[in-house]
Amino acid sequence: MARRAVTSVTIAGVGGQGIILASDIVAEAARCAGWEVKKNEVHGMAQRGGAVTSEVRFGERVHSPLVPDGEVDALVALEILEALRHAHRLREGGVVIASDLRIRPAVRPAGAPEYPADVVQRLRRAARRLVLVRATELAQQAGNVRAANTVLLGALSRHLDLPLAAWRAALGAVGPRLLEVNLRAFEMGRALRPARARA
Repeated sequence: MARRAVTSVTIAGVGGQGIILASDIVAEAARCAGWEVKKNEVHGMAQRGGAVTSEVRFGERVHSPLVPDGEVDALVALEILEALRHAHRLREGGVVIASDLRIRPAVRPAGAPEYPADVVQRLRRAARRLVLVRATELAQQAGNVRAANTVLLGALSRHLDLPLAAWRAALGAVGPRLLEVNLRAFEMGRALRPARARA
């Protein structure tokens, strides 16, 4: 991704998926690379599997942690419907990096919409650049299913102007206990082919 005055990353998912930790890693990688960083998060009903969103902005000068709609450079989603819910916030040329995981509510209130069967097709229409990742499967291969967030960060690293050394330092600073697993998961995500814009 080309260098912009401020780069904005939105990470979305449901409670318990490690959204806040993932945004901490992005923020720390940006700090390690020498950028000013601001971060915000919305927990919602995180303890009950509700939606959680965290945003990171970095650049030479960052005035606000809030990302206006239409200015998200990269959307990372740990659940595919959450990717679709936030896709409208992308800037022109922005990228979506989404896990193919589907988390259907255990209880659906009367009148609530069904989980869309065509969520992938809708997401492909909403995002010109999409990287769809088998993040849970790759995390299992790396040694811990909970490292799906780190798999997605590896894929994200191909689209941000942050050096690899900064990512590795951030992974070590934020999660030293599981560093070996996280480095494997990160490298698996990084090895995925970058997304191409649709014609």
